[in-house]
Amino acid sequence: MSRSYEAFMRLDTSRYLGEFVGMCDGKLVTHSKSFDEVYEATKKACGSRYVPFISQVLPAECVIV
Repeated sequence: MSRSYEAFMRLDTSRYLGEFVGMCDGKLVTHSKSFDEVYEATKKACGSRYVPFISQVLPAECVIV
């Protein structure tokens, strides 16, 4: 598992409900309701050294199968 995925799973996401979050090397670098904004900011923050990790924070009652 990636460092960013593990950090995301530990993150208190209640502040980001309905938003996309971008992480790089296990650190939160940006969040927004716009995927495009998060993608561009995360890609810029990660540079070529890391693969950007982006996820949408969904309500707990949402189940993805």
